[in-house]
Amino acid sequence: VKISEIKKNILIETESILFNVKDNIISSSSNSKFKDNFNNSLTTSNFNYNLKEGELRVENAELKDFNNNNFSIKTAYLNTTSNKLLGKDISINLNNENFNIDNEPRLKGRSLTSKGNLTEISKGIFTTCKIRDGCPPWEISAEKIQHDSEKKIINYKNAWLKIYDVPVMYFPKFFHPDPSVERQTGFLKPQLNNSEILGSSLYLPYFYVISESKDYTFKPTFFEN
Repeated sequence: VKISEIKKNILIETESILFNVKDNIISSSSNSKFKDNFNNSLTTSNFNYNLKEGELRVENAELKDFNNNNFSIKTAYLNTTSNKLLGKDISINLNNENFNIDNEPRLKGRSLTSKGNLTEISKGIFTTCKIRDGCPPWEISAEKIQHDSEKKIINYKNAWLKIYDVPVMYFPKFFHPDPSVERQTGFLKPQLNNSEILGSSLYLPYFYVISESKDYTFKPTFFEN
């Protein structure tokens, strides 16, 4: 089945649908795909779409947005008029075009609110470490994480830097460029070291852009003792 909602430029493709003509609701329990004119693509195993109110409810959804970020959402509500998205239990694999193969930048959180260029995650975690069993070598957890895809910035509120799941540094407010940025002033990847002579230490480099052809990196190391 193919359904075109012409005014909103939305195309729906699915195996079968149930159309409640009285309430103007389309629903399906088969695998379905939604596309819009912003080049966003959403697949879901179950949906309920109120055409009159413009409210779409989906289960077990996978969303790929126009910036090539991939969202996995357990339950989501999308208003197709305002393009506001609400989600629960979410995971986002961010565009990795400027990272090397050993980095897999991603966000996870309990809930999500997204509209236009702004995506806000509650009780979220960010890391660029490659996916593996157990906790990542480092991550930033925060009460709120906001991603601005236009400014290409990730902002944090009440954030903790964790090394192997151990909190080591607190930031009331914190931000850094998103993975699509090639070069910008800010902290680089931290590293936890251990030496029989010097003991445990945290390496926290800071990169500063002077011009298009000049920069410097400040490399402080914090020792346990």
